[in-house]
Amino acid sequence: MSQKPLTISTPQGFSELGQKPNQEDALYPALGHATSTTHVFVVCDGMGGHAHGEVASNCVAQAIGQHTTLPKPCSTQQMEQHFNEGLAEAYRQLDTLDKQFDGNSGGKATMGTTLTFLAICTDGILLAHIGDSRIYQFRQGKGVVYQTRDHSLVNDLIAAGELTEAEARTCPQRNVITRAVQPHQPTMSKATFKVIPYYHVAPGDVFMLCCDGIVEQLDNNDLQQIMLANQPLGQRIDALKQTCRTRGTRDNHSCWAFEVEKVEHTKLQPAPQPETDEERFTPNAQPAKQSSAPTKHTWPLVAILVCIILLCFGAGYMLWHKPQQTTDAPAATMPQKVEQKVEQTTEPTDSNDSDATQGTITRHHK
Repeated sequence: MSQKPLTISTPQGFSELGQKPNQEDALYPALGHATSTTHVFVVCDGMGGHAHGEVASNCVAQAIGQHTTLPKPCSTQQMEQHFNEGLAEAYRQLDTLDKQFDGNSGGKATMGTTLTFLAICTDGILLAHIGDSRIYQFRQGKGVVYQTRDHSLVNDLIAAGELTEAEARTCPQRNVITRAVQPHQPTMSKATFKVIPYYHVAPGDVFMLCCDGIVEQLDNNDLQQIMLANQPLGQRIDALKQTCRTRGTRDNHSCWAFEVEKVEHTKLQPAPQPETDEERFTPNAQPAKQSSAPTKHTWPLVAILVCIILLCFGAGYMLWHKPQQTTDAPAATMPQKVEQKVEQTTEPTDSNDSDATQGTITRHHK
């Protein structure tokens, strides 16, 4: 593209302690270092109750940020590859760090962190997340138009119909997450990816990455009222920070946010739908020529005519070869009956069986 597909405002963010003694959230880039040309954002939330959560969050934020901050824009597919390389490096670094801190954790569980990631690419916005930190897309007149789905136990219970959203807010296990970035995992947690194409982005949209501390005391209605207020983005972020403070947010709470100023999507087209047997067609196809051969509806008439001709021929043949009659024994002829057997066949139908698979849940207490 000759033009930038997306123009954003100067990003705004904050990182607050809440009522915790230390800060376990990490942002990339660091506060004060993001500009309107920044195209990569990371928010990590170190797992509370685990030793050195701040070490894990900083390690992952830096590893992901450095591997995805590129001198030239790239596609979402290429960016996903860079992200996975950065995540693999983060796991390697966490393994090394965990060995260094082994024995000094006071018996606490190993370090770990959640992760949210956003990259502005040439063909869309790439999102990735692990854990319960979130990414929102707000739009004037519509509120929340997109939100990542937490990797959490309560979300799995809601999806299974065993818990309502109202019950989830007070569930004792609401802080149990099913994915996290931790060292020495037998199976490393993978990120969930989402591509938002530019034809699903509008000027005025606000994107926000945040840890779960932001939504500890606020719901989506609170967030959209604050983030879509008729104020400069910096004032909205200050209002969000103040609301968390006045409502007594206990956890660390941090975020990055930017507003879309201009989006170029007139040259981008939606991805084509997969072709199916029922929908397959050939553009500019000529109509098929009508065959001169008789169709299946004309065959019965032809058969009847053939039978009549054969009967007439047989009758003529018999008359021609009729023996001479005598006065002693007049000859008689018996009519012949012709039977036609019609056989019907049926074809067996096939049935396909579907198999269901069940997954396992790994629980990480934050």
